[in-house]
Amino acid sequence: MTDEQVLQFVQTSALALGLPADEARIARVAAHFKRTEAMAQFLDHVNCPTDLEIAEIYCPKQIAP
Repeated sequence: MTDEQVLQFVQTSALALGLPADEARIARVAAHFKRTEAMAQFLDHVNCPTDLEIAEIYCPKQIAP
């Protein structure tokens, strides 16, 4: 995403969620979003086998009667 697209995305999301969205806040959130996007792209290129770290299966605790 371009910087302009990220700013638009953050602004639109804040509006849809009813969050405060002054220009300074939007700029800060956009910067964090870009950093997170860069980390995700880096992880997408890591060559790891899918069974390296098996995801946990959620098992809710049984409530004793």
